[in-house]
Amino acid sequence: MLLHLMENNIIKTSLFLVIAFLLYTISKIFHIAPNIIPLLLPIFIPLLNNLYYSIIFTVGFFFLNLLIGLHIQVLPLIILFFIPLIAFYYSKKHIYYILISAISLITFLIFFSFLIPQYLLNNKLFYFLAIIAYIIGINIYNIVIIELSIRVNNYIDREW
Repeated sequence: MLLHLMENNIIKTSLFLVIAFLLYTISKIFHIAPNIIPLLLPIFIPLLNNLYYSIIFTVGFFFLNLLIGLHIQVLPLIILFFIPLIAFYYSKKHIYYILISAISLITFLIFFSFLIPQYLLNNKLFYFLAIIAYIIGINIYNIVIIELSIRVNNYIDREW
């Protein structure tokens, strides 16, 4: 029964959205792994396996958090992790992924510069190294999230 429901993309998107929202809200309110759980939430994007539903998931996740007042915390998460993962997973050409990752990084640097530590802003060498570390790290992060989603998908197929 549950496996049949998981074949419907609308139900799968709404189920993953509810799980992600509850996990994120509980982690922020009760401080249960408040840095680990938000980094694992993009695992639902490759599990949806559809660009349209991944965008709906991301926008829905933002609006649900907007309703409870966590939009300042969730918007950098979406900009820095959700959007590059969507681009990495669904783009056919690597240039699109690089372009979207650069745009998301520039957007974060412009609108959320208050979240960057002051010593990085003062020292241009550390600032440049932090940008290079993000570019390298986001590629590794996307590969790890995709591999983790493959393992979760195999587990779901095997158990259900």
